Order: sequence, then structure tokens, then C-alpha cells
Amino acid sequence: MKKQWQWRKHEPFLASEMAQSLHISTFLAEILLGRGITTVEEGVHFLHDTVADAADPHLMKGLDKAVERLQSAIEKKEKIVVYGDYDVDGITATVILYSILRDLGACVDYYIPERQSEGYGLHQEALEQLVQAQTDLLVTVDCGIASAALVSAFNSAMDIIITDHHEPPPQVPPAYAVLDAKQPDCTYPYKELAGAGVAYLLGRTLWKQMRHTTLTKYAEIAALGTIADLVPLTGENRALVKAGLQRMREGANPGLNKLFSIANIPRQRVQAGTIAYLIAPRLNASGRLSHAKRGVQLLLAEETDPQITLIAEELSALNKERQAIEKQISQQAVQQIKAGGHEQDGVLIAYGEEWHPGVIGIAASRVVEKYYRPALVISVHNGIGKGSCRSIDGFHMYQALQYAADLLIQFGGHQMAAGFSVAVENIEALRQRLCEYAAKEMKAEDYVPKIVIEGELLASDITLALVQEMEQLEPYGMKNARPIFAIKEANINDVKMVGTDKSHLQMKIRSTTPNVLTAIGWSMGEMYSNYWLDTADIAFQLDLNEFRGEITPQLVLKDIRAKKEDIHLNRAVMVDIYQLIHSYAKRFAFYGSSNSVPEIEQGRLQQYLLQERQRQYGGAVVYAVVRVLMELGILQLRLSSHGPVYVLPLIAHKLQLLDSATYRKYYAREEG
Repeated sequence: MKKQWQWRKHEPFLASEMAQSLHISTFLAEILLGRGITTVEEGVHFLHDTVADAADPHLMKGLDKAVERLQSAIEKKEKIVVYGDYDVDGITATVILYSILRDLGACVDYYIPERQSEGYGLHQEALEQLVQAQTDLLVTVDCGIASAALVSAFNSAMDIIITDHHEPPPQVPPAYAVLDAKQPDCTYPYKELAGAGVAYLLGRTLWKQMRHTTLTKYAEIAALGTIADLVPLTGENRALVKAGLQRMREGANPGLNKLFSIANIPRQRVQAGTIAYLIAPRLNASGRLSHAKRGVQLLLAEETDPQITLIAEELSALNKERQAIEKQISQQAVQQIKAGGHEQDGVLIAYGEEWHPGVIGIAASRVVEKYYRPALVISVHNGIGKGSCRSIDGFHMYQALQYAADLLIQFGGHQMAAGFSVAVENIEALRQRLCEYAAKEMKAEDYVPKIVIEGELLASDITLALVQEMEQLEPYGMKNARPIFAIKEANINDVKMVGTDKSHLQMKIRSTTPNVLTAIGWSMGEMYSNYWLDTADIAFQLDLNEFRGEITPQLVLKDIRAKKEDIHLNRAVMVDIYQLIHSYAKRFAFYGSSNSVPEIEQGRLQQYLLQERQRQYGGAVVYAVVRVLMELGILQLRLSSHGPVYVLPLIAHKLQLLDSATYRKYYAREEG
């Protein structure tokens, strides 16, 4: 997918002043300026704020009333139930509030709805069961803001406190108290807390009220939910995640420690990305394929709990199962979009009967990754579609659903992700309505993914010290992405596919110093055959790679731009390179499962050809010759048990070079 490079503009004078005042390098100061941090005071807040620097919690509308009611319930031994959600934010918010109330001596229990049978949010049957169980006080976490009718129906049977962070609808529930910073009349200044963040704010304030000390426990759980819910890692979220990551590294939660162990993650190296890509999916798997209470149980478990290892292994197994199901649905969704001719729609919609509703959100993310367009994936059951949405920069998904509200049964969410239900007969009308909304709100260039380049580096600039200084910008996440840099005309060699399924791209970048940098392109393996390059412009993020106790800089590739080369092909060049392939095959080919035609490992042959002829012709010419041979059927590319291989089939009929479109294109330039 073509990407637009946007170079960050720098202000050297301001950067120099900020660097001196903050005792950081000008290089780091320029990055802060690029993120809108334009004063020394803002820089101090960004680099050094802690949870203690958060706004006055009493500015949160409804908080004082909620604290008073909870304290009364604890003292009177009333039954309190924390009503959560089945994603990681809901799981962690449940764990936080349940744990704090338990520690304060409350008579407390929790309830997590089952994703498939109950779905998101409050449900009448569940509330009826809780009333029958003589619940005195119900506290929602990460849900409830859109349940005005249900709250109205049940708030005479039990007191209800809503804590949420989603966009409130016009009618806010008539609960005993409602905590959601996004309410129009809420004066709490930071509006981006996750559900876990709101629960932690309430719990810490209650703890302070009753114990007269500052609570530091459970920051690791709040950080986990904040990272997983993809809220901006700025301001208070950033401070909370920093504190929580430190507690994770110290081993504060036995359940998390067990997940780290099973995932082979050194606890001391845990970062926000580790949580987002390796830990959160395992916890999410419980709510997607089983029941989210297994995730709650793991995070509540003590070190001596005999179930702790079993639950952690169960979640990891569920995550593998989830990956397989999600891959199948994602492929079906893409095929449906292609077959319907919808690839250029402003909003993409795919739906299927009985698609597993627990993984459609991830499938929607995969569609976005492929097309860079807002995507909705819908699972249809008994005539009702349950949908999950993922968005791109500039497209507000919740507002888009509001635009189509008359077609939906219910919906909720925020700018980048949302959920809804819809009658199956309204799905095509929903597609048209959302595309209409996109046509009003989006421009053509909004559908081209943008890469913001912080600056240009030389390969020799990239040192361990530079990468370590960049760690001051962590934790990375939404609205605080890991910075991207570029090297122009990087010297590239030793390109190969890596990983158990050969899905990743690896290359070496040489510099004027003796150092050789390793660059890794995650999930870029399928582009491997395009990179017969000797030089290219590369965009990348800086990271550290630890191997056998040695820590070195590593480049994480985000894009590669090959330089435009003049390619000239003629019969002599074709014969020369074909003879090289033929001679290589005689020495190194092996016979695959068919045992009839020789096979050559793709990476080894490409490396050999580049070593032998790159200086003479250039990598682009060598690659063009291979393309000609493949178009003529002289070479074939297959996937074998050894990975991608070239096959040299027997050709019985005479071939003409001009039968190849690639040869005609480049032959005409030189000899036409």
C-alpha cells in the first residue's frame, strides 16, 4: 500500500532553548515540539508527571456522590455488585473496583455479561437476577452510559452508579450518580480516561476518604486496561501507564506474571507495546471465545492459587484458537468486499452468517490494515447482525453511527472503535448511509495512510545511546506513537524472510562505520520478492534488540521506497542471468514432494544473483530478468515445506522473450 511521507518541520531555536531547560538533547526536544509540546512547563509535565499530578478528582461530576454512597454501603455491609464488560478495559475496571472495595471490607461481588448471549452493556435479565440476589448497590464500569431506559426501570429496586468513558447519548441514565468525563457539564479537565482509569479514579478517591492514605496498588491493572482500550497515551493516561508498567516490572500481579512467563516475556523489559500485542489479546480471548470471568479470575489470583497456571495456559490456548478463527473471517470479509466491487467505498462493510461475534472486531482491524478505510464486520444470527467497527484518522466512527441511527437497533463507542446491532435487511441501507456520510466528511487524500517522519538520519547516527534517549518518550500508544525516522539511499543487502511462517522481512543496513544495522519489517514478508534492492529510502522506528545478552539498535521498518532506476533488458542480459540460475540449480537445487522438478530456496537464489550481478546491472535489472522468466514460465514460485522456492520446470516448446510484458517494456526502451 502506497503511503504518504510527511516530514515534520522543526524550529531549531525553540528546540535549543527547550533542550537546555529540560536537560535533554536538541534531537529529543525537536520531537517534543513536533508533538505540540511547545513550552518548558509542558515538557516537564510530559517527561515527569506522575499519577499524583492528576487533576482534582472532585472535579469529576458525580464522584463525590458516588464516594459517599459507596462508603455508606461498606459501613452498612450492603451488597455491592460491580457490573463490568468482557473486553480488557471492562475486565480490568472490574478487577480494580472489586479489589479496592474488598480491601475496604465491603460485601462485594462482580458480574460480567457473556458476550454471545448477552452482548455489551446492561441487560434486563441480568439486572433482574441481581435484584433477586438482593443487590443493594450496582456499580457499572466501562459501560452503562447508553442504558437510560434500563436504569430508569431498575433504579427503584437498587441504587445504580454508572462509571463509563464512552460518548454519552443525549439522554444520560437517571442513576444515583454518573461518572463520565465526556458529559457536557463535567468539569474534570482530562477527558480521555479509559473505563479502567475512571474506576481507578473512583477507587483511589474512596480509599483516600476511608483510609486517609494514597493508594498505589492496582496501577498495573489500570495501565493494562488503558493500553488495551487504545485511548490516547497522553496526560493522565501517560502517567498512569508509566506507573503501572513499573509495577508490572516489579511483579505486582501474580496473574500477569504468569502470562509473562507463558509468553516468554522478560518482566523487566515489559513495555506498552508488549501489553498491547502479547498480553491484552490473551485476556481478550477469554471474553471472545469463553467467558471474561476467566480473565478476572486470573488477575485476582494469588501466587499460591492452584488455578493460576491453568487459567493462564487456558487463555493462551484460547488466543491461538481466536487467531485461527479471526484469520478465516478476515479472509472471507476481504473476498466479499472484492467480489462486491466495494474496495473503493468510503466505508467497507462485510457480513456473514454465524461469524464468531467474539472476533469480528479484530477482523475489522485486519480489513482496515489492508485497505486503510473504515471497516464494519457483522455477524448475522437469526436475522440480527451484531457489528464491530474500526476507523482511521479523520473518520469519527461514533458520529458516523449517529448519522445512521435510524437504521440501527443500538450502538455505542467512540471515534476509533464502536459496536452496534442491526436488522439484516438494513445492512445494505447502512452501507449506503455510511458511504454518504464518508463522502461528506472525507477527502480522497484521507484514504492514503500517512507516515510522519521526525527527521532524516544517517545509518552511522544510530547508536545504542540514541535509542536509549528515545526511551524518555515512552510509553508509546495512541496520540504518542513511537517516532519514525528515515534514511535516504540506505545501503541494503542480505534481504530475507524470517519467522516460523516466513511472514516477516529482514535486511541489513550498512553504514560508513563498521556497524551493520538489522532492520525488521513485521508482516512485510509477502513483499519480499519486490526487494531486489541495493539502495532505497527507508522509514523506520528505533528499537532495541536483545540477543544472547547483547543489546543492539534495531530498525522497525514502516515503509520502503525504492529509487527509480533505468532498466534496460536485451537477450545478452537475459542469457547471462539465466545461465547463472541454471548453474546454481545444478549445484544447490533439491527435489520437493513431487520429486520431479528441481526447487531452489527463493532467498538463497536471490542473494546469489545479487552478489554475482548487482554491481554489473543493479538489483532492479536482476529482479526484472527474474520477472521475465516467471512470466514465460521458465521460473515458477511456489510455497513448499522449506518456505518459498523457485521451480525450474521442463519446457517442451520454444519461447519468445517478447511474449513477456516486462521484457517488452524494458526492451523497447533500449532497442525499440
